[in-house]
Amino acid sequence: MQETVAPSQPQDDGKTLSFVRWTQGLINRLVAVSDMALILLAATLSLSRPVADIANSLSPLQHLVLVLLETAVFHQMMTRVSAYRVEHYTDPVTSVLHLVGGLLPAWGVSLILLVAFAPGALQQPGWLILSHALQLVLLLAGRQAQGWLIGLANRRRLLRRRVVIIGANEVAERLVMDLSDAGNGGYDILGIFQDASDGPAAAQIAGIPVLGDLDALNAFAQAETIDVVVLALPWSRAPDIFRLMESVNWIAADVVIPFENSEVAPGYTGITPMGRRTTLQVMNRPFKGSQGVLKVAEDYLIASLALLLLSPLMLLAAIAIRLEGPGPILFRQWRPGFGRKPFAIYKFRTMKVDPNDDATIGTTGRRDPRITRVGAVLRRLSIDELPQIFNVLKGEMSIVGPRPYVANMLVGNERFSDLVAQYAERHRIKPGLTGYAQAHGMRSYALRSAENARRSIEMDLHYMTHWSLWLDVKIMLRTLVTGLAGRNVF
Repeated sequence: MQETVAPSQPQDDGKTLSFVRWTQGLINRLVAVSDMALILLAATLSLSRPVADIANSLSPLQHLVLVLLETAVFHQMMTRVSAYRVEHYTDPVTSVLHLVGGLLPAWGVSLILLVAFAPGALQQPGWLILSHALQLVLLLAGRQAQGWLIGLANRRRLLRRRVVIIGANEVAERLVMDLSDAGNGGYDILGIFQDASDGPAAAQIAGIPVLGDLDALNAFAQAETIDVVVLALPWSRAPDIFRLMESVNWIAADVVIPFENSEVAPGYTGITPMGRRTTLQVMNRPFKGSQGVLKVAEDYLIASLALLLLSPLMLLAAIAIRLEGPGPILFRQWRPGFGRKPFAIYKFRTMKVDPNDDATIGTTGRRDPRITRVGAVLRRLSIDELPQIFNVLKGEMSIVGPRPYVANMLVGNERFSDLVAQYAERHRIKPGLTGYAQAHGMRSYALRSAENARRSIEMDLHYMTHWSLWLDVKIMLRTLVTGLAGRNVF
């Protein structure tokens, strides 16, 4: 890869696109986990002396099993009555009814088990009474705190979904009015963007500003977090709808098309409500809710451990580069990242400094005379990529994700981004230090043919739609092997 910074560098606007979004589903899962943790805490506190002495009647393992069963029954009952919904947490009466309704069956199950299998434990029931009392008190206090936090988040509009509409027409106007009549339904409409087929548009539509055309949307989406993109075109203009779907396939957002009437009932696959209107959801935001939290936690944990373990190796690489000759130790180059937002990627410098090389068109060959002797070793062992750990810690990259290629990378004589129609979809998630394609041999040197280039994009999209923590672990383990012995490593 050509390693000098292009003369004209993108300007950092200082804004960061939000990878993790606080969805209602994420909040509901966090509340459920909090409830289970509080039940376990109550059980632990109830065993403190001198309140309880059950060593001769229940073993620690038996007590743990009993508490876990209580927790499981409580969670099942709460789920059956749909207690884990954001709108319930701010209603004190509903919260109390749900918590008591979940605890009573759980307590009943534990009492039946004790009578059947450990009746001696009930001879001193103080620990059990205290455990159940603490469960109720802690859960009520927790729900009070959760309700207060959610109310605060609502007042600061943190839970509202940020929407842009494409189409300055009657469809957009009706949608805005429907959302207004429904109290916006938790949506903030950021603006309306005009499609080329719309014709002249007013400065505002139903009080929402028209912010420009699709070029303006491209700039807007790189600076602002968007949760929903609405393609507000009549269904009779299907070719234009498909064209717009390709135009926005790089934005990390749900993409929906509103039906022209509200007679289509939600419940079918892809049919989602939006205020008083139903929509067809044609794209889903990757890593929405709890998946995003898990992904970010994984990134920071693995990157921190990697930095701790690999610091001596990185120091040796830096010393070797400095001893070999003049020039910077690190090379810094702008790449399009999450949401196409440019970021400066870090690598160990492996090539001679060439101020006339703009470093924007592609990959470096194995026999490139600009590669230094130390650089050849660093490339062969993939040590040159290790400074990207700092990109991960800065939140610009993930440990695993599609590799960030230079903007004008060539495959043959054609730009990579023009060769494969789905190329832009890679920008819907953070770029990675390694990726599914790279772990399967599709490193930059392998992307010399159109067939391999298309195959690498297919692998990237497969990763996005089949992500799991276990898949990331397998990719990292495979990278350790292919990074040292892969045929496309040099």
